[in-house]
Amino acid sequence: MSASKGRGFSLIELMVTLVIVAVLLRVGVPSLRTLLIKSQLSGEVQDFYGAISYARSEAIKRGNYVSICKRKTDTSCGGGVGDTTTWSNGWIIFTNADNDDPATIDTGEPILRVVPALPDGYTLNASSNFASYITFDRFGMANRIGTFVFCANGDRTTAKAIIVTRARPRIATDTNGNGIPETDNGTDIASCTSP
Repeated sequence: MSASKGRGFSLIELMVTLVIVAVLLRVGVPSLRTLLIKSQLSGEVQDFYGAISYARSEAIKRGNYVSICKRKTDTSCGGGVGDTTTWSNGWIIFTNADNDDPATIDTGEPILRVVPALPDGYTLNASSNFASYITFDRFGMANRIGTFVFCANGDRTTAKAIIVTRARPRIATDTNGNGIPETDNGTDIASCTSP
């Protein structure tokens, strides 16, 4: 009888394979993490864009003012003097029959939708025009123009933005290819805290 030759990997082959796997993981994992962050942020932007579009269409459908405000609680808006509520805390869409300024949820004004806070590490901030709310009239026109910016971990290179004009909102694009979306006047989003 002859001894059968063992089949398998030598120690050197195993070590080379482990080194190759380690290098691939070292290069691939950070890229995958960035991709996951950008993907989740895009989902949050689409949700907020949908909320703006919903508020606009409800204003037209109802023939009344509809507002989106920063959510302080599930039944009240944030943004008063000394209030530290941010857009990252979520938002409320409601019929704002009296078109008050700043927008507040009064008795008899139905709440149409309440959206909870963004995940930890994600922020939503707005230009000063949208300090605490945005209102659409019965024609679907916004009461102000401005920009909302989403970021992950305060990193401007992850920024996604929504530009609201009087007529209709749109998701900002990166036309110059530097990875940062531009505002309505064509300049890059300045920061994650004040677009």
